[in-house]
Amino acid sequence: MRRWFFIILLLILAACSTTGAPTATVPAQPSPTATTQPSPTLAPTATTPPSPTLVPTATPISSDPRTGRPAMARGTLTQRPYITMIDNFPAAYPQTGLDQAAIVFEALAEYGVTRYMAVFTPDLVEVAGDLGPVRSARLYFVQWAMGFRAVYTHAGGSPEGLERLVADGNDLVIDIDLVSLEGRQIFDYSRRSLQREAPHNLYTSAAEIGKYVAERASSSAEADVSEVGYLFEPEAPVAEPISTIDYFFIYPDDPAGWRYNQDTNEYARLRRGRPHIDAVSEQQLTFKSIVTMEVFEAPIIGDDKGRIDQQVVGEGRALVFANGSLQTATWRKTSESAPLRFYDSAEAEIVFPAGPIWIAAMPSLDNVSYQ
Repeated sequence: MRRWFFIILLLILAACSTTGAPTATVPAQPSPTATTQPSPTLAPTATTPPSPTLVPTATPISSDPRTGRPAMARGTLTQRPYITMIDNFPAAYPQTGLDQAAIVFEALAEYGVTRYMAVFTPDLVEVAGDLGPVRSARLYFVQWAMGFRAVYTHAGGSPEGLERLVADGNDLVIDIDLVSLEGRQIFDYSRRSLQREAPHNLYTSAAEIGKYVAERASSSAEADVSEVGYLFEPEAPVAEPISTIDYFFIYPDDPAGWRYNQDTNEYARLRRGRPHIDAVSEQQLTFKSIVTMEVFEAPIIGDDKGRIDQQVVGEGRALVFANGSLQTATWRKTSESAPLRFYDSAEAEIVFPAGPIWIAAMPSLDNVSYQ
């Protein structure tokens, strides 16, 4: 019995040894899916903006297309313009060289007598002859000249004018005072005419002015002249022009005037009702545009020569005659060093027909008549 018990027990153990141990079931892992990495966001490439379309501007016109007379166009100068003070006393008639000027200023000197400040382009060195008679400076003429960065030629001057010319820091002009030259040096750059009496007989020339600059002022010859001059455009005469301009400064019986020629689009100058003639060409003076400007003037207290002062720094009324038409305008000179400018009623700068400009500065525009 015990033998059978052991036999059965052995059979049970044998059966258990043949049954494998349960295998741990590893949960199925999903097959990894390849993930596409996002491309990096690139910084935007800087795009060069298209160049702005420039508004076309007129090419500066440096002369009258009809006559070749100079027009001092802003942006065309490469060196200082030449300015010469020219006598207008009766003993100085007729003057020489005003017909070669790009701009002429006409203003009172003393006792109702006017004086001219003629502005020349430097290329006149090769073509212009005598200029004169040369007379003295005044402060207001010097202030105008400073705006041109000019070589300023004169024969003496008022105390105020001379003081301003030699003031410290005044490098805006090159000062050529012919009568201050020692001994015979004056004759290196000017001469006296034997046909006239002093002081109405002193003459210089553009060539002699250039010689003075080269020999005595070469270190000051260069200047920024980019803003010197006026704006010009092709002429556009009107069909029904203003043909007569007359004015006086102090005395109505000492008038000046202009007569418009529609065929040439120029104004011919009169002095006391007669043609104003150049001594060399023997031709009547003609200019493309005429400006009359109102400036306050008053006697200089204590001046024994009867000289006056004029307020030319600031602004005031003006009349601009060009192309046979009239524009009311404002003149403006914001400082001694600033150029003189003219503006229309909309505050746009006046644009002139190409050619020389005559500027008359007077106490009142009521002294001007036209028709």
